[in-house]
Amino acid sequence: MTLEQIFYLSQSVASVAVVGTLIYLGLQVRSAERSQRAIMQQGRADRASHGALGLADPELARVFGKATAGQTSLTRDEFTQWMMMCRALFLSGEDSYLQHKAGQLDQPAFDSYVAGVRYYMRSHGMRAAWQVSRGQFGSDFRNFVDAILREPPLARVGDAYAEWHKLVESERATPAP
Repeated sequence: MTLEQIFYLSQSVASVAVVGTLIYLGLQVRSAERSQRAIMQQGRADRASHGALGLADPELARVFGKATAGQTSLTRDEFTQWMMMCRALFLSGEDSYLQHKAGQLDQPAFDSYVAGVRYYMRSHGMRAAWQVSRGQFGSDFRNFVDAILREPPLARVGDAYAEWHKLVESERATPAP
């Protein structure tokens, strides 16, 4: 084998090695992206769970129930509690919106968030809280929420407690599989 043939052989081996390295790098980047999305989704779930558990506190649950129903009998302290709860919800929502806009939150997760916004924004109290708070958020997010508020509203929030009771009774009446 001549020196020239050895040179060409080594160049061919090097080219194959470069292609192999690029394929490996592509797989690693893809894996890292999936992992990053999973971590972000877990963070969203943790944030939402933590917020929901915080609202389970009896005092906050009472205020949340009164305010979402649009009861105007809130004291100033209750109103402050309500607005802080709404600020937390709206900030969490803005984060989800911005993550989706940046391509970091996939469409199914974003669709889940939007369904939640549509559900909560059926409440007179939540809609009013948004009107009070909307100036605290970026224009893109403001426009996004305002567009949802302009959609024909879903049915107003009924008495979820009474509905739950009916569903429990229905489940009791259904024979077990």
